[in-house]
Amino acid sequence: MKDQEYREHYVKFMEDVTEEGDAEEVIDEGREGEKWHIPHHGVYHSKKPGKLRVVFDCSARYKGTSLNDHLLTGPDLMNGLTGILLTP
Repeated sequence: MKDQEYREHYVKFMEDVTEEGDAEEVIDEGREGEKWHIPHHGVYHSKKPGKLRVVFDCSARYKGTSLNDHLLTGPDLMNGLTGILLTP
């Protein structure tokens, strides 16, 4: 609330995410104790002044679990260290 420009960029980003269908507002209150609030914050890139990027922390843990723990994982796309070291 102290930085009006930051606030405007943040609100604009969240509106764009909703309008583009990347996120949707949940109206259903759900049952007590079954609500997830994903921590998030905005960051500016030094080479892109005036452009805010919001970072969502889906790995934040509450009572020993996180949202990432409940999502499907894809294939491991990282090369193993042994394979990298042995590749000529």
